[in-house]
Amino acid sequence: MNAFKKRAFSICHLFTAVFCILLSTGATCADDKIIVTASTSWTGAIAEAAGADEVRVLAPFELKHPAEYDYRPSDIARLHSACLLVYGGYEPFVRKLAVAAGLPREKMMVIVTSNDPDNLKKQARLLAEKMGTQKKEASWEKTLDKVLADIQRQAQNNNISQKRVLVQKYQVPFVKWLGFDIIGVFSADELSPNKVMEYARMKPDMIIDNFHNPQGRAIAEITGCDYVALINFPSANARTLIELLKDNATKLGVKK
Repeated sequence: MNAFKKRAFSICHLFTAVFCILLSTGATCADDKIIVTASTSWTGAIAEAAGADEVRVLAPFELKHPAEYDYRPSDIARLHSACLLVYGGYEPFVRKLAVAAGLPREKMMVIVTSNDPDNLKKQARLLAEKMGTQKKEASWEKTLDKVLADIQRQAQNNNISQKRVLVQKYQVPFVKWLGFDIIGVFSADELSPNKVMEYARMKPDMIIDNFHNPQGRAIAEITGCDYVALINFPSANARTLIELLKDNATKLGVKK
């Protein structure tokens, strides 16, 4: 190994060592400012709802498949002074980042990402308990409950329970909570041509798909029924959980 390579090798190891030290001596959730690093906008929005003062989202908002994000070396710096790295458990880059940064297991927390309101409250409460931000989370829940009550009232007024829908499996919890009549659930693994025709013969009023991995448009094209693709991850147009729920309800014709 020549002198230049030795010097570069040493600098690289020094860089990693410094960040490992910074992480090991970084803030805890008992500090005045609660900083959370989140894998995606989804886990980030839940952390914000739970009462975090600052949320650093790793995967950019504009990605259609945030879980497939490949971390950058600069992301290691975003872990510094954060009390937690919050993730959903299905993001391969999180494990790679944690190993590269030497992140202690106790500074990582997995939460369940599903947009049915009961789950969102549960995950926010768990995070709030970890961070000591229960009062902030309770305040968020009060605001959320008002929005949810309004959505459910409009769902009843629009006779949502009379609409027969085929739903992509990851959208079932939210659609079920709204009160739609779910006549079938589809996924990518089973949508063979025969299965598409089988679903089409069920004559649904609407296909409710997953924007991040759409699969049901062929059924809608055959039947001529309405087609809606719901978004799981908060985006630039709906950055918070409340905004996202309202936006998806509007797409479904529940909320005007």
